[in-house]
Amino acid sequence: MELTQQDGIPEVLGRIRMKDLMVDPYGTLAGVREATPAFAIENNGYRMWAITRYHDVRKVLADPTVLRDLVEHRREINSHCMVREMPRAHLPHGSRRGFFDRDGESHRHLRGLVGNVFTPARLAALRPRVEKLADELLDTLPVGEPVELIGSFARPIAGTIICELLGVIPDEQNMLAANESEMITSSNISEIEKAVGELHAFAKKLAEEKREEPGDDLSTRLLRLYENNEMSEDELISTYILILVGGMEPSSAIGNGVFALLSNPGQLAKVLAEPELFTECVNEVVRYESPFRFVPPRYTSAPLELDGVTIPAGELLLISPAAANRDPARFDEPDVFDVERNTTGHLGFGHGVHRCLGSELGKIETATALRTLFRRFPDTRLVDPPERASWRPGKFMRRLDALPVILR
Repeated sequence: MELTQQDGIPEVLGRIRMKDLMVDPYGTLAGVREATPAFAIENNGYRMWAITRYHDVRKVLADPTVLRDLVEHRREINSHCMVREMPRAHLPHGSRRGFFDRDGESHRHLRGLVGNVFTPARLAALRPRVEKLADELLDTLPVGEPVELIGSFARPIAGTIICELLGVIPDEQNMLAANESEMITSSNISEIEKAVGELHAFAKKLAEEKREEPGDDLSTRLLRLYENNEMSEDELISTYILILVGGMEPSSAIGNGVFALLSNPGQLAKVLAEPELFTECVNEVVRYESPFRFVPPRYTSAPLELDGVTIPAGELLLISPAAANRDPARFDEPDVFDVERNTTGHLGFGHGVHRCLGSELGKIETATALRTLFRRFPDTRLVDPPERASWRPGKFMRRLDALPVILR
């Protein structure tokens, strides 16, 4: 990669094509990882630096000078990092003020307000509920003929649990699932705007409903914090959206876990012989098929040194946990799915202060769903060969669009 002598920014930007990521995601990312510690590319009209090596990704995710709040720095970003005008989604005002999009003290404060809900004791108490729900869903599915598991099993589990935690009526699950999927994976601007707009309107309506009829739920507890001036209205609504969207994410891990096990019959045989492996298997699922190819962009508030390449301050970063989790410098035979692997240090749930707050809940949902499914239907098979799997398009997420199987 040629760098200018003046400011360390390449004269010509590279590209990571969505087509290549869809056809061969890990081969494409490996090519970037092997070539350079930081690859300056154009993405959606902006200059961004792709970070793909394990030790670099881990370092950058933990660096306090690498910031998440792009709203706060949007003027500098637009003046310095935009390389060409492109149509982009316009989101509702104040919709990105949750802890996911904040830094420093505001991030610590808001995350702390939500974090006391996800205590180990409270999460452990959810396991029987997830198992009962998984069994009830499986009772409704046909045996011995094709059935699509993402819509009929994975999403209903994640949607039901997060709706129950928030005190949202189950009838809203389909809307939440559809909007969450469009918001995160769609390449169509109007679809993104519609999805975020509907989620924003739903969150505002939820606040009003809980004000009129409080409940013993997370939505009401957060509303009380707003009423006690511990968070602003924008922060409340953004936090509702963040929890709704994040709460649907275990459906990706459930789908990817079923797919990985059915694509590797020897590994499925191991967990069936030793069911306690299902719990640790989840870590291998999110290492092997990381939910995020790239996490949402970050911003450098100071120069960043990565193995001889200096990324200047004021630049956007595109950080890839998926590439890091397949880095042979960190994991032996990283392209092999191994349920007995020591996955310590994997970055499938992120790292540093922005590590996924709901990771333990997601692990409980995923492990319980996988164990319940394969305990009842150990001879389940994929309808199509693995190479014909239907993945959602997009550079950022790695999730199945559909998962047709035959239960048996």
